Amino acid sequence: MISKEFHASRRALYASVLNENSVGFVFSGTEKEWKGDEMYPFTPYANFYYLTGFSYPDAVLMVVKRNGVIRETLFIDHPDEKAARWTGVSYTKESVKEETGIEQVEYLERFEKSIPLFGEPGLIHQVYIDIPGWERPFVKNEARSFACRIHNFDPTLPVYNTFQDLARFRQVKTKEEIALHRKACEITEIGVKNMLSHLKPDMYEYESEAYFDFSLKSHNAAHAFPTIAASGPNACCMHYSDNDRLMKDGDMVLYDLGAKWGGYDADVSRTYPINGHFTEEQKTLYNIVLKGLDAAIAATKPGQPKNELQELSKQVMAEELIRIGMIEKPEEIIRYYFHGSGHYIGLYTHDVGDDNALLEEDMVFTLEPGLYFDELGIGIRIEDTLVVTKDGCEVLSGGIPKTVEEIEAFMQKS
Repeated sequence: MISKEFHASRRALYASVLNENSVGFVFSGTEKEWKGDEMYPFTPYANFYYLTGFSYPDAVLMVVKRNGVIRETLFIDHPDEKAARWTGVSYTKESVKEETGIEQVEYLERFEKSIPLFGEPGLIHQVYIDIPGWERPFVKNEARSFACRIHNFDPTLPVYNTFQDLARFRQVKTKEEIALHRKACEITEIGVKNMLSHLKPDMYEYESEAYFDFSLKSHNAAHAFPTIAASGPNACCMHYSDNDRLMKDGDMVLYDLGAKWGGYDADVSRTYPINGHFTEEQKTLYNIVLKGLDAAIAATKPGQPKNELQELSKQVMAEELIRIGMIEKPEEIIRYYFHGSGHYIGLYTHDVGDDNALLEEDMVFTLEPGLYFDELGIGIRIEDTLVVTKDGCEVLSGGIPKTVEEIEAFMQKS
């Protein structure tokens, strides 16, 4: 899906963080047991995949930097005949070298002997380890355990966590990454339109969701995250996931969903009238949320503080709620709007990045204002995935019906 030249360029960025006479480690992660002899589907740790393109468990990237020379080694598990027979997992050092472009590939049994730190004390002056969840002591992973082992081996040796450095690199996308986001949004659009074409009263939420699932599967795409299909009062719950309510005539349904393509995600929210027509009350409230989203999209450009976009949507929606008499003061909007409006997106749906940063060209993130009226049984969220351009932004999910007129026309035609 993405070239090995891309991953090589990311490793070059990683190596630029390392000081002379140092060694860095990034772990892929391990499989987790589900039940019996079944394992959870494995997804490599995002920073590891970002640097290598290798997607199997129990692998380690080691980068040594000495005397201006950078040496990269990828250590991989050694699949046995049983793995090849039962799961189809079969690769060799040679095939992985060709797949990743990493010159030095070794099996894990050589990992200990290859670490210069243990073999030649004094040769390495600093160790770099990518440790996700470092701020949460209860999170256990190979990287944390390895860091503890390094510290026990030599308590005087500095150990530096490269997690934030890689987060900073991932915050701005390359053209290859943006192309994968664009494809994910295109498949998401196909799925939403398929779902919308079949939406009608007296369906269960999961029945409408199935049309989205079919579109993703038929395009060989994965889900970016579990779909939310929340009708009526369920839409007032942010992460409702049962998707089993019978949808009634006159209800609205809030979908939060996205496709994953080549490892990169789309994230879209839309709120639709189940019978194809907004009531006047639904239309008024819907257009308030849409106005908040449109204001934030119009302000998105390089140099704009990202965190101010949320406040802009909030301000616009508060003014509209005051205008129709639902609140008296702007701060009262907290009764109806209680979450952030947007996040970075990439290898994770809620991706790494600094929300206080100034926007830069080729950043990809979402905007998702919403209003939730428990007393009316109405929850409305409208979310788009967008990329910052040279002088503004492009809404990658802009082809999915969003205005009242677009929605009603599409559903009537269907």
